[in-house]
Amino acid sequence: MDMLYYRTLMKDIVTVEEAATFLHKHPDTIRRWIEVKKLKARHLSAGSHGIYAILRNDLLEFAVSASVKANERVKKKSRLPKASAQPTLPL
Repeated sequence: MDMLYYRTLMKDIVTVEEAATFLHKHPDTIRRWIEVKKLKARHLSAGSHGIYAILRNDLLEFAVSASVKANERVKKKSRLPKASAQPTLPL
């Protein structure tokens, strides 16, 4: 294969640490999300435990999805009726 192909491929793969930095999370959180299938990743055999390789597109899709879900939660909270400032009188 051409060396340019591998360079392009490597730019499309991020490590757990890079993903953690991008999402402002701890690397253990990223690993936990991968293990529970919340974030897509490939496990590569390397060393005694191996490493996770995350496609940049999967990471961006995850970040956008999480942002949309957070915005939906905020909208739902704002639609709830607010408690009245006046106390109710017993009848």
